[in-house]
Amino acid sequence: MDYETIKTELRKKGYSMSMIADALGCTPVNVHQVCKGTNNSYRVAKAVAATLELTVNDVFPTSYQDVQNFPTSRQERVEALKQRLAS
Repeated sequence: MDYETIKTELRKKGYSMSMIADALGCTPVNVHQVCKGTNNSYRVAKAVAATLELTVNDVFPTSYQDVQNFPTSRQERVEALKQRLAS
């Protein structure tokens, strides 16, 4: 989907990019940039897709093809990496 289509589809469902930003605790600019394709954030893309009740690949077909979901949180992986690098 292009930026205008995403914006239109969100509006049809009663949402806006600013509302998504508020829900995620990020700036509206960040959400707009992800939707325009000038910035990458899987978390934001996932939220936009969920709001539209679509998959990330349906909304952003070329941007997030190789994104992996890990069974551990980022913080857990950072702590494990710290331990590995300390030895």
